[in-house]
Amino acid sequence: MQGHVIKLCDRLPPTDQLGGLLMQYYALIVQRMRDMGLDIDPAAPESALAEFWANSGDYLPPNGCLVVARSSAGDLVGCGMLKRLDQDTGELKRVFVVESARGTGVGRALIKARESAARQMGLRRLVADTLTPNVEMRRLYPRLGFVELDGPIETTTYRDQPMLGPHMHFFSKDL
Repeated sequence: MQGHVIKLCDRLPPTDQLGGLLMQYYALIVQRMRDMGLDIDPAAPESALAEFWANSGDYLPPNGCLVVARSSAGDLVGCGMLKRLDQDTGELKRVFVVESARGTGVGRALIKARESAARQMGLRRLVADTLTPNVEMRRLYPRLGFVELDGPIETTTYRDQPMLGPHMHFFSKDL
């Protein structure tokens, strides 16, 4: 992890720091969706960020968690979220690592930290989804014991944006 620190948050990081990181994430996702030929509203990153802030409590204890990665200089270089879907199932959301920290193990550490938090929450299964062009996550999830499912599952993104269904991959892992 080359000097990066992974931290489970009991409250939201400063708005400017987390908001700036999430805007990079949303801009990347929107660009990848456009590259797939999807017609995406130019305001999509801002509306996605507003949706996150409106529901940010879902990603804090006791029903969720937020994990961040910081560089040795203290800069936010990654994040990952978990929210409880039901008594036994948690959903991994918004795992993102800035380009300068990719390939260092930060993404793997963010997922492992959320797995540990899920176990402490009493969850028995984790689910996740990702878009077809997100080759990084499509490679990483199976390496960490997730199984790619044949069909869609009721993840938050699939429920909220069903038009993305044909472009999504779904993963599950028993804890």
